Amino acid sequence: MQDNINDEWFKWFYKKWEEYSPGDLIDNGLKPSQIAERFVNDNQEDLLEIAKKFDIQNHDALQEFIKLSESELHIFIYFSKLIKLRNTK
Repeated sequence: MQDNINDEWFKWFYKKWEEYSPGDLIDNGLKPSQIAERFVNDNQEDLLEIAKKFDIQNHDALQEFIKLSESELHIFIYFSKLIKLRNTK
């Protein structure tokens, strides 16, 4: 992704995500998929506008970022299992 588009996306996303208070929504019993769906619905117009600025190379880079993020998630899940296992003995 081009640096300026990359910066614009991440600045926008993290600002909106922080304002969205996903931790509070989890505390209120929402599932992660429900939180994501609500976020997308509430920010659909902005997401569409930002998406217009991305090209196929940006898309490919984003796909790589998604793979890395998914890998990190698996590590967190594994680590969580280790902690739980350790505390059940």
